[in-house]
Amino acid sequence: MKKPLLNIYRLGIKELQSLWHDKMMTILIVYTFSFAIYLGATAASSELNKVPVAFVDEDRSVLSSRIIGAFYKPRFLAPDLIDADKVDYGMDKGIYTFVLTIPPSFEKEILQGREPTIQLNIDATRMSQAGIGAGYIQQMISDEVSTFLQNTSTGSQLPVELVTRMKFNPALENTW
Repeated sequence: MKKPLLNIYRLGIKELQSLWHDKMMTILIVYTFSFAIYLGATAASSELNKVPVAFVDEDRSVLSSRIIGAFYKPRFLAPDLIDADKVDYGMDKGIYTFVLTIPPSFEKEILQGREPTIQLNIDATRMSQAGIGAGYIQQMISDEVSTFLQNTSTGSQLPVELVTRMKFNPALENTW
């Protein structure tokens, strides 16, 4: 039993000596297990953080206000309300990453059981934010519409309101 442990020890020493003489391999190992991990954690973020968003609200209803109110920090900057003729300018200049256009009679059509569409303009030059943000926005709008329909069908507000606070990571940074 003692002999196999001694062989393992001797092989380990031999490998460390050969590693010590191979400077390139030593540099590669140090880089891989230190700097590469740090770069991977901080370089490409998979989270939205302070993304500029604007709305063209042609409906001006309770539901459209709820949808606009769902966009808040830290994922999004406070949404701007703009006119339809300002969309192209804001997107071309890089002022907004997302511009949502809520059509007229949106709330009315939802209450009638129809399926109106919201136009989402995306600045695809910000590739990681564009892909992730489109999914977030779709889910946020679906949640707001379903909550709105639930509240209008029962005629009352729910007795409990859930408020989520991020205590140890308030900015929701994934590197933490």
